[in-house]
Amino acid sequence: MALLPPVSLILDITALLGGSQREWREFSRVGRTHIPQAVYEEMRLLFDRSPDPDLEALCKAFNHFYPTSGWQITDVHAHHPTLTATGHGLTHRTRIALAAARCAYALALNSPTHLIVLGTRNQPMLQRMADISLANLCAIDAGDLLQWSRTGQRPIAVSQKLHQLRATTAVVPTPGMVGSAEPRTSPSRLTSSPSTRSSLTRTASTHAAATRSAPARPTPTRSTADGSGQTEPRFQSRTARGISNWASQLGSLILVLGCLAIAGWLLWGIGHRTGWLDLLRQPLDPVQQKSK
Repeated sequence: MALLPPVSLILDITALLGGSQREWREFSRVGRTHIPQAVYEEMRLLFDRSPDPDLEALCKAFNHFYPTSGWQITDVHAHHPTLTATGHGLTHRTRIALAAARCAYALALNSPTHLIVLGTRNQPMLQRMADISLANLCAIDAGDLLQWSRTGQRPIAVSQKLHQLRATTAVVPTPGMVGSAEPRTSPSRLTSSPSTRSSLTRTASTHAAATRSAPARPTPTRSTADGSGQTEPRFQSRTARGISNWASQLGSLILVLGCLAIAGWLLWGIGHRTGWLDLLRQPLDPVQQKSK
């Protein structure tokens, strides 16, 4: 099951002025809430200069609510032909509504994997936002937004945009991401048909028989001093090693026999007292020879 895209909520000034502090807190259940910079400044302005006591109390409640609400102020904006100001008789509230819509459009462009929802009570602005063909952008009435936050039932416009957004993001799935179109496979989990398995079995048995009946391969080529490759069979290298071992053993045997012959000769000379042993008994110092 694919995960739902994250939802970012943009509140128009009409959604704030038509609600209460309790309803503002419920809006936060839908997703991360953003306040356009123009909307925030207008709420501060109404708090300082509003002649209506009820509106002043509402703006005062907003000033107490905002620091602990977790909402974010954003000043991003992007222009769209549908969100242009037409005519010279635009009211101040209409300009603020256009600023909020442009802010929502900019967030949708900057976050293509997030669903951007504009909450407003301005019906002409709802129609303008519906004319923008963007898969991750929609606008809903503030009353539908409140019902969504309370019951969890998404409005029709939100459900349609979520379906479009999931369809567009599933075209190029991210490997290992939950909800990818094609699951990852590993070599140990690959499946095959019965015919494929039988052919693989025959191929493996044929390869094993050929391996058992194949003669011994020659040793790999080794490089000589001049850099050229020279191939030597394996039995030639074994013969060379056998000859070197045999020569070393023969030399050791000759040396031992020579030592034994010299020792026997010396013993025979001592036993028969031959004359050539007198030379060995003569002193080596000439002074001793003269004294004698």
